[in-house]
Amino acid sequence: MKALFRLVGFLAVFALVVSCNREDLSGTEEQQIENYIKNNNLVVTEKTATGLRYILTKANATGASIKSGQSVTVKYTGKLLTDRTFDAGTFSFYLGAGQVIEGFDEGIAKMKVGEKATLIFPSSLGYGSRGAGADIPGNSPLLFEIEVVSAK
Repeated sequence: MKALFRLVGFLAVFALVVSCNREDLSGTEEQQIENYIKNNNLVVTEKTATGLRYILTKANATGASIKSGQSVTVKYTGKLLTDRTFDAGTFSFYLGAGQVIEGFDEGIAKMKVGEKATLIFPSSLGYGSRGAGADIPGNSPLLFEIEVVSAK
């Protein structure tokens, strides 16, 4: 009987946790992003007109500024707002050349070599309503943890 009560208690707590997580991902993308920021006690450094939230996590005042057209190498982790990682690694691309999703380009352009930042943005700067395969559903706001390794 005690085991049954424990099981019922566990299921009740589990249902509460799941419902709380669903609440955070309900509403508009803007509400989902704001809920994520609030629930994770993040301090937004800048919010752009496009909806990108730029959160500087490690500054490098002496780092080189990055210019459009440069080859930029970054370490990154891409996540959904559920904190599920969909991709991670090191990647090089030409900034501003349209080789990456818009939010990635826009956010990294704000950084200097050696800096780290978290970028959170709506699907309009990511994969839109189409999503990206099984890992990124359509209309998903995205979060990227970024470190700029180099720019040439």
